[in-house]
Amino acid sequence: MNKIRRRILKKVIKEKQGFIIQGLDENSLLTNKLVLKNRKISIIIFSFIIFLIIFNVKGFIAEYYSPNFYFGKYFFNHIYYVLISLFFLIYFLIARINYYTIKIDNHLIDIKIYRTVIGLLKPKSLVNVSHEMLTHFFFYNRSFSFNKSLMLNIKTNDEEIVKLNFNLSFLSKKDEQKIKRFLEKIIKQNKLKEDLK
Repeated sequence: MNKIRRRILKKVIKEKQGFIIQGLDENSLLTNKLVLKNRKISIIIFSFIIFLIIFNVKGFIAEYYSPNFYFGKYFFNHIYYVLISLFFLIYFLIARINYYTIKIDNHLIDIKIYRTVIGLLKPKSLVNVSHEMLTHFFFYNRSFSFNKSLMLNIKTNDEEIVKLNFNLSFLSKKDEQKIKRFLEKIIKQNKLKEDLK
């Protein structure tokens, strides 16, 4: 009699676990869809940099073909424009202003980072992993920069933890909260599934 009860109890527990996992998957299908880009701000910065280059080159060429052209005189007369332009150009190159795309669907986390100035065609860093591989994440600020870094801890097939770092330029608080909410939900679901194994 006790054996029969144990078998029934085990069957009920298994069915309950199945319903919980199914419920988690259905909930994931309904809510885990996120797409974020910083396309507008990247286009503005890229356009600003091109404008600075054209402005200075055009001014230099216009002065160069004048009969009284002298480089030292040109530099002295336009020193403020030249220094301000150089400052912004060097800053945007050193600060690593990036264009990013973040996509989280029902199964995958996909992040691509491109350099705004010199690397729009080929991603500088990217990740495309399943939800189950994410174990931990956190954000931290970069000093003297418009970037906020996202660190992901990813579990490989060999059970090793790999840390991946992504610099997200001009990430708003609203978008940061969206990312946090989705990633926290994924980690929570992963822990529940681990507990039910």
